Amino acid sequence: MLCDDCKKNPATIFFKEVLPEKVVELHLCGSCAHKRGLLLTKKMSPIEMLQRLLKEKSAKDEQIICGKCYLSLAEFKRIGRFGCVRCLETFKPYIKNLIKQIHHSEKHVGRHAEHGKQKGYEVYQLREQLKKALEKEAYEEAAAIRDKLKKFGVESAE
Repeated sequence: MLCDDCKKNPATIFFKEVLPEKVVELHLCGSCAHKRGLLLTKKMSPIEMLQRLLKEKSAKDEQIICGKCYLSLAEFKRIGRFGCVRCLETFKPYIKNLIKQIHHSEKHVGRHAEHGKQKGYEVYQLREQLKKALEKEAYEEAAAIRDKLKKFGVESAE
């Protein structure tokens, strides 16, 4: 079925309004429905934007690694947090649009880490140890590593 307005695109939106004297039915494509104001453009939350970014992984993401904490772009996309301050500069060309959407600016405005609270490289090493322990099914060792990660403020190893 074609759009009732433009008569070109297939109708994907079916609008029905029941009035006291008659029933109005419209079959519209997305752009015509938007023009009529029938579709609300929902502003995405930062979490939704990050989730969209997470779905856009590529094999190249594994090769882009922060030189300070050794967090890869793929790992950042999986956990949704930077490992250190330098991650921002390392990943900036790849997440520039995401930063614009979240902060409405080209500049990232994040929290300032308290000095010495989280050491990126140690967290990275612990995550790797946890993965290996889980692969070996050494669950007691994995639990101990998980507890060490919690001391760094890391909730999950994924």
